[in-house]
Amino acid sequence: MWFYMIGLFLVLVGIVGGVASGGIFTLIFIPLGAIMLAVAVLSGMWGRAQQGSAGRAARASEQPAPLPHSPSQGASAPATPGDLADTRRAQQ
Repeated sequence: MWFYMIGLFLVLVGIVGGVASGGIFTLIFIPLGAIMLAVAVLSGMWGRAQQGSAGRAARASEQPAPLPHSPSQGASAPATPGDLADTRRAQQ
């Protein structure tokens, strides 16, 4: 993503500098910006292609387990400190 920003900045600087003063801006920044934009587009396409081919295989094998629909049958915890103390006394 940052390739796009650098390439766009170099193209804009090249255009503004070429119109304002010509010379080095036109000769250096326009081709450099075009190369950076081409690299950004190609690396983005390649990354998306790699992500797409890896994503299909990963999504098929990594399905999360469904959540249980019924509440557990275990005993519930005491609601108040007094109930907790009574439960502990009964267990001793």
